[in-house]
Amino acid sequence: MPGAATIGGWAAVILVLLRVAQGIAVGGEWGGAALMALEHSGGEKRGFAASFVNAGAPSGAVLGSLMLGLFSLLPQEQFLSWGWRIPFLLSAVLLGLGLWVRSHVSESPVFTAALAQAHEQEQTRESLPLLSVLRRPKAVILTTLGVGAAFAFQVTMATFAQAYALQHGASRPQVLLGFAVASFLAIFGVLLAGRLSDRFGRRPVLVVGIVGWAALAFPMFALWGSGNALLITLGFVIGLQFQSLTYGPLGAFISEQFGTKARYTGASLGYQLATLLGGGFTPGILAALARNSGGDVAPVAIFLIAMGVISTIAVLAIREGRHHDLLTVEH
Repeated sequence: MPGAATIGGWAAVILVLLRVAQGIAVGGEWGGAALMALEHSGGEKRGFAASFVNAGAPSGAVLGSLMLGLFSLLPQEQFLSWGWRIPFLLSAVLLGLGLWVRSHVSESPVFTAALAQAHEQEQTRESLPLLSVLRRPKAVILTTLGVGAAFAFQVTMATFAQAYALQHGASRPQVLLGFAVASFLAIFGVLLAGRLSDRFGRRPVLVVGIVGWAALAFPMFALWGSGNALLITLGFVIGLQFQSLTYGPLGAFISEQFGTKARYTGASLGYQLATLLGGGFTPGILAALARNSGGDVAPVAIFLIAMGVISTIAVLAIREGRHHDLLTVEH
């Protein structure tokens, strides 16, 4: 996209429009993928099934970090002028694969059964499921607050922590490689967390992940600021494993709070609001806190701990959905 020096204010307009388009795509993508995995699995393994959707995040982080790490070996001038574009172009392969998968997925049996049940009872579907969700907003509010910290922790490690490590003497390839290694291990952490949520419930696993990450915030920043590649990697491994405990059950946790008629809309809305609350504002807030404190990360860590406290309270206030009947028609 041309910069402001080339096209003036239109650069910002185009950027906002692209972000809106991305938001529409993710709103349909995540909700649909999570519900398909959840509703096709059924039984007592739906948390594990839904966790595969969120395992896509660390999988993408691995690919992205490795690709950027590889191209960052180029001379800086070449990397900034054209090298950084190559990973984005290569993502077209994943786009094609995703389109192929979507074209071969059938409607879930849960949704099909709910439609049949509504037809037998001569019920009509609401033209706007969003209205059904917003009339009883408790589920959206609590799920948004409950998983907001998960996104705050994730974006902290993907942005602020990496910049913090670079400022304290680490090289960019070292940081990207450390994050890629930790992200690779997080794939299995996410899947394990989904399975644990099937056994012990969504809420206990989420709380352990949130509390564990918040409790280790200060030690992790010490590792990231050590300047040592192994210690930086260890910090990312610890952080992403605790974040995986929040991310693994997340798909099932959000989706199970809504009835079948409004589940797609409710889950997508809760997820995107949590992304906005936890991930959208966090990088700017952390940068401002660090700048105003002269580089001291204590305010940053305290802010993240406060996010963890809020999410923990919200998780404990919402119902456990592990045994919830997905065939429930009403929201």
